[in-house]
Amino acid sequence: MIIIFCFSHQASDDSSATSGKTIRAILDITPGISKLTEEQKEKIVEFIQPIARKIAHFTIYAVGGVLMILCFNEYNLSDSRRLMFSGTLGCIYAITDEIHQLFIPR
Repeated sequence: MIIIFCFSHQASDDSSATSGKTIRAILDITPGISKLTEEQKEKIVEFIQPIARKIAHFTIYAVGGVLMILCFNEYNLSDSRRLMFSGTLGCIYAITDEIHQLFIPR
């Protein structure tokens, strides 16, 4: 949750720049990409960036969900209750994170 909070606290331009730089670094070490022009590389980054950001969001929330389920393993709860509590807490955190982002300058 702290990691999500820190990423959410970035302005959208900063966040986009960070993900763009990460994708660009991966492209730079990918065989065959060095033959492309800078313009072609930029088009690849622009195409991949929204997909990579969605995958990153899904992954970090999935890891958080698994960790919450594991925390609820400490209690004598049925599997359905563990899933229900974890899902509910995950949704509440996601909502509060979206509210937090309303106060971050764009």
